[in-house]
Amino acid sequence: MTLLATEIHNHNDPKNALIVFAADRRISNAQTGVYLDTRKKIFELPWLNSGIGYFGLAEVPSPARSQPMQEWLQAFIRKNSASSSLKDFSQRLASDLNKVIPTQWHSRIRSGFHVAGFNDNGEAEFWFIRNIDDAGSLTLGKYKVREEFQRRDASNVKTNEVQIYRNGDIRAHVAAWEKIDQSFGLLLSLNGFRKLRNSKDYREWVRFKMEMIAYFYKKYQKHPIIARPIDVILIKR
Repeated sequence: MTLLATEIHNHNDPKNALIVFAADRRISNAQTGVYLDTRKKIFELPWLNSGIGYFGLAEVPSPARSQPMQEWLQAFIRKNSASSSLKDFSQRLASDLNKVIPTQWHSRIRSGFHVAGFNDNGEAEFWFIRNIDDAGSLTLGKYKVREEFQRRDASNVKTNEVQIYRNGDIRAHVAAWEKIDQSFGLLLSLNGFRKLRNSKDYREWVRFKMEMIAYFYKKYQKHPIIARPIDVILIKR
């Protein structure tokens, strides 16, 4: 399982707009929650000023062996470094996934990708490549692509607000993410505590929140499905 989060900040402010990806590294059996491996789930796409992260399906079948999704995705990124836009890259990804992932898997295993960054006009985009519908159900039968931020959300997000997209085991994110901001975030405003002054500070704040959630899962979940280390990517406009 995964905790994957993508945040879009200050999209209307050219000086302060940024996108943050965060994810844990734990790979678990989808049915039992038993630990299988530790692998990265988020990666930079520097030529597109963007990033990508995955959740759900952790392996890709091949004639020789099941290939970890991390390896398959990194090979795909290298092969498609000539893609000209976030849309082009996302459509290529869906097309290749639909060729290599067996049809029957789409009715059993949830799988999806976040692709987010800034386009040539400096506008934030969030592309969702997934085999689940808006309710999270396995009804699509294959990977489909849709841009969510410019199409749906940007007009409703104010300059100082954050748009968050999250997938994986989002129970912890919903229950704890904003509560940590409200509690420990309040402490940061008091004398004697270091303030969040720049984007690098905020990157470490996101890492801290994810690590707090991961530690809770380690201590209190029977089969922890979220675990450290935590990776964070920060993309500036």
